[in-house]
Amino acid sequence: MLTFFKEIYHNKRLVINLAWTDFKARYAGSFLGIFWAFINPMVTIALYWFIFDVGLKAAATDGGYPFIIYLITGIIAWFFLSDTIVNATNCYREYSYLVKKVVFNIRILPTVKLVANLFTHLFFIVITLAICTLYGYYPTLYTLQLVYYLFCLIMFLTGVTWITSAIQPFIPDMLQFISTILQVIMWSTPILYSITVFPEPIQQILRLNPLYYIVFGYRSAFLSEEWSILRWKMGLYFWVITLFLLWLGSKLFNKLSVHFSDVL
Repeated sequence: MLTFFKEIYHNKRLVINLAWTDFKARYAGSFLGIFWAFINPMVTIALYWFIFDVGLKAAATDGGYPFIIYLITGIIAWFFLSDTIVNATNCYREYSYLVKKVVFNIRILPTVKLVANLFTHLFFIVITLAICTLYGYYPTLYTLQLVYYLFCLIMFLTGVTWITSAIQPFIPDMLQFISTILQVIMWSTPILYSITVFPEPIQQILRLNPLYYIVFGYRSAFLSEEWSILRWKMGLYFWVITLFLLWLGSKLFNKLSVHFSDVL
């Protein structure tokens, strides 16, 4: 696992260059180009806000926050996660011409996809800070915790994508399976609702979702609620799962990568 991180660090310039190229190539040929990376998430946010808050008037939030604030401070983390998992899972098929080159370090490819999606995510962090400020929730020292929670999310995604990208060359239906799982995870994560609408036993089950720690942390940072150290038990649980995913992902890659060129 440490070898993986060392190789990513030693190839950091290559990772950034490939990520920027991948980001631009994703929308090459379209009239609006890379603006589609920002338009689609913004339309999704507007639809959720209109349906749940304006239309159904059924939006439930913790702390009495405006629903648009509650929604955007959580959903931007979800956009980053879902886009990264989908794109990184297919990276070895997409870059099959590099996989078959012995001299290229293919371990960095999932990270390339992660960094490519990070560009969009950083833009939405800035937009969210601006919207929160307009509603009177100004940045404070608590907001600096965004750096920590972003690091948590990157590590979690690294572990997950090492696993999914290593398996995908052998199971072509992996993307369809992941899309279904992401829908389940999306609705079991308190992004569009507060878990307080459920009985306590169900709340405890929902808290087992490691993304609960991320979404809750993002909201706390944007809305300046409390320091992350006060939730150390939740943080410990999150890091145990994340480190396990990183270990499992590195093991799977080392075992399966030697066969990539045979199946791609």
